[in-house]
Amino acid sequence: MKIIERNFTEEQLNSISELSKAFGITELTLKILYGRGYTNKESIERFLNPSKDNFISPYALSGMEDAVKRISLARDNGETVVIYGDYDADGICATTILYKALKIFGIDAYTVIPERENGYGLSEGVINEVIDNYFPDLIITVDCGISAINEVEYLKDLGVDVIVTDHHEIPETLPDCTVINCKLKNQEYMFDGLCGAGVAYKLSYALIGETANQFLDLVSIATVADSMPLTGENRDIVKEGLEIIKRGESDKPLKTLLNLTGVKEITASSLGYSVAPRINAAGRMGDAYSCLKLFLSTNFNEIDVLSKKLLTYNASRQTECEKLYEEVKERLKTEGIYKNVIVLYGKEWMSGLVGIVASKIADE
Repeated sequence: MKIIERNFTEEQLNSISELSKAFGITELTLKILYGRGYTNKESIERFLNPSKDNFISPYALSGMEDAVKRISLARDNGETVVIYGDYDADGICATTILYKALKIFGIDAYTVIPERENGYGLSEGVINEVIDNYFPDLIITVDCGISAINEVEYLKDLGVDVIVTDHHEIPETLPDCTVINCKLKNQEYMFDGLCGAGVAYKLSYALIGETANQFLDLVSIATVADSMPLTGENRDIVKEGLEIIKRGESDKPLKTLLNLTGVKEITASSLGYSVAPRINAAGRMGDAYSCLKLFLSTNFNEIDVLSKKLLTYNASRQTECEKLYEEVKERLKTEGIYKNVIVLYGKEWMSGLVGIVASKIADE
């Protein structure tokens, strides 16, 4: 306690004492909050009592108004729309959210999830398949696209409009299209920590209003799975999403997956350690589309089969990761170490497993 007190002035200690009494929490807890920047009644109130009442208007995001106008035009003209996502939990949840929101809005969109072997984000190979299969008028990216300058130009040359929704770091040059990203500078939106599904939810809310709140369970899972900070609006989102799950109001696919994982207590941590890895496992094992298919399914038998498939994928992922880890450790006895850098390569190694093993080796 004395160590903690040394960091505070007498004035701050008096404030901490008053605030701890006002909120009915210990001074030690208040000191931790105070040390993390929660130094007044308003900020502490929001931290302790997160709520959708704190949500920021989606129209504070640059590009939102243009995106809604273009999507409305696509609906009114009966245009073909494709949602282009990513193979991880965030990308799959984002694709699911926007697909369901567009359906409510009046657009029956197509969904595309590239596999890891196709590479991350928009790629010319997958774009050509999309053009051949769907002849889209509009492509909306989720959880990717912010750096796809050349790919967007390629699509525009083909006569396809593009809306990019993403949350990754902003490059020096943006794609020449409508862009929605919480990290853009000089916009009214004052929180830059959303995940890709969070941005997709914001677009969904702009299209269908509060009806989009039914997707907050998926947004909360994506937020945790993508290791986003549980501060600011993310704290509000995850709190509301957990409540949906606890009340049993999630759609059948997520309910089934939760039941199979055996989660007893619904918390951000339990979702992060149980559900998120099983969603990610599909992409790591080269079959991300099976997870998207699960989340979009309404057939109970198919939901059961696909949910069990994700559990099988996760078990296989764990086994294959352990094999790769042991192989890497063995090879490190004779090769791969260059001063403080380790470089190893295996042509047969699955790209979805390399990162996990590399992280484990780096930690050791």
